[in-house]
Amino acid sequence: MKQKIKKIKLVNFKAYKSQIFDFSNLTVFCGNNSVGKSTAIQAIGLFLQSGFLSKNSLKLNGELVHIGNFDDIHNYSNRDEEHLEVEIEFSNFNISWGYGGDSLPLRENVSGKDFLPVTKDEKKISALIDHLDSKFKFQYIEAERYGPRDNLPLSQHHYHDNWLGKKGEYTIQILEGLRSRESLTLKEGDARVHSNHKNNTYIFKNIETWMSEISPGHALEPQIEQRANVAYNSIMTQVGQITKPINIGYGYSYALSVVTALMISAPGDLVIIENPEAHLHPRGQSYLGRLIALAAESGVQVIIETHSDHLLNGIRVVARTSKGFEPELFSLYYISNDGKDADAVKIDINKEGKLSSWPEGFFDQQSIDMYTIMTGNQDAPEFKK
Repeated sequence: MKQKIKKIKLVNFKAYKSQIFDFSNLTVFCGNNSVGKSTAIQAIGLFLQSGFLSKNSLKLNGELVHIGNFDDIHNYSNRDEEHLEVEIEFSNFNISWGYGGDSLPLRENVSGKDFLPVTKDEKKISALIDHLDSKFKFQYIEAERYGPRDNLPLSQHHYHDNWLGKKGEYTIQILEGLRSRESLTLKEGDARVHSNHKNNTYIFKNIETWMSEISPGHALEPQIEQRANVAYNSIMTQVGQITKPINIGYGYSYALSVVTALMISAPGDLVIIENPEAHLHPRGQSYLGRLIALAAESGVQVIIETHSDHLLNGIRVVARTSKGFEPELFSLYYISNDGKDADAVKIDINKEGKLSSWPEGFFDQQSIDMYTIMTGNQDAPEFKK
């Protein structure tokens, strides 16, 4: 059975003095800039990039995440405390890294290193390595993705066969393989099958149709040129004209890797996406939110960081309209920071798509602006939704 991330505990790690995050099939982080939204995602990235095949430490600087040394990650307000810890709990086991706590080395013994040592539990390490080797597949797509390119290099190194790259740089290569194999389908009844294809579970066709919600009428033409070691994507317009991605815009290219990741991942796989809404208009953001929710409903574990109320509303639409989306599939954390410590408010959703709370500063700017436009008064009251 594939294991999912159930919980992360952070002690004096970056913005958090002490914080526990519970994860569900869909976990959303939101909040203002520079408050600590990315911290939990970075902690997972450290775990994913470490591999644990040669040593058991958590790499602070690697292919997915590069965050410096101990001085950069130890909570600034608690500099004098000797304890720092990152603990990740899966379905059947948990494991932690750090210094200064139970079963952890002293801080002075790891000073100057660019890795966090692991707890001395060999059984957990063995279980972790076995899990990573045979069962654990993930996509980790960062905010700074590849925009339109005439061509892209083929993958020379990957975590697994469908690895899209953290910038989405191998997406066209993966799409070309999907396009040529109509046997690659979603299971019947998978919530991700687009409503226009109720009887067509062909993955490539469903990716193309979900992309049409972002840029209507455009068909994908992914190609590979092995002799030049490149992949390239031509796009067919609504009038049948083949054009280059640059003529479609940044939103299409930025969203393509996100949609592909959500569609090709199997139940039990992990998909992490930073700012999936980047460069998209409101409709595109909403439909991307819907696909994110449907992927979670299908059993994929999705973790996202977002600034978009449109994307969140797309998730809420699925909560309201899909019979298979249950409230326990969803967790949302609104992060704020007083300059000394980050605070995480957990927000739940119900079957009507309503959120359990609406803290001050949580996606309230539209209400504030509309109040000012209607009244001319810039001192808007606190808005509840």
